Amino acid sequence: MDPSGDGVGGLTATGLPCGSCGTELPPDSKFCYECGAPVIQVSRSAEYKQVTVLFADVVHSMDIAATVGPERLREIMTDLINRAAVVVQRYGGTVGSFTGDGIMAVFGAPVSLEDHAVRACLAALGVQEEAKRLAVDVRERDGVELLLRVGLNSGQVIAAEIGSGPFGYTAVGEQVGMAQRMESVAEW
Repeated sequence: MDPSGDGVGGLTATGLPCGSCGTELPPDSKFCYECGAPVIQVSRSAEYKQVTVLFADVVHSMDIAATVGPERLREIMTDLINRAAVVVQRYGGTVGSFTGDGIMAVFGAPVSLEDHAVRACLAALGVQEEAKRLAVDVRERDGVELLLRVGLNSGQVIAAEIGSGPFGYTAVGEQVGMAQRMESVAEW
């Protein structure tokens, strides 16, 4: 029985989110009680980091929205974002933001990764594969093409907590903008 009613056996949350699923964790947690991921204490101060930024964005999302309607679009986007987040996390990346029809992820922050560029490339390929799998279902059910563009860029950024929740950690700087521009001109 949970006497506190907080769902975690009387433990109180600290506001420290799990890096994998965003669940608020009790003090001194070593592993997330929700997803089992190891807990990494992250500095909340901004810091310069060498990273690779990944942007993934649905091509012609407004056309898809006009065809399938907002409820179905939300279902499709939720499925795609969840699949993409799993791939990003598999390769050690952090989902920095949800852009409405895509995501931004950072590899090499908050935890430094010597091979952040390789991990980001593998994640980009994995995200594309997940999008292709989902596209088959969307084409059969809705009669629309679901295509995803991805852009990557490496360099120095400022990385920090901005906001709260599972998408509170992000990166800012010229390298982020360049990754977004690369995504916007990429072939699908």
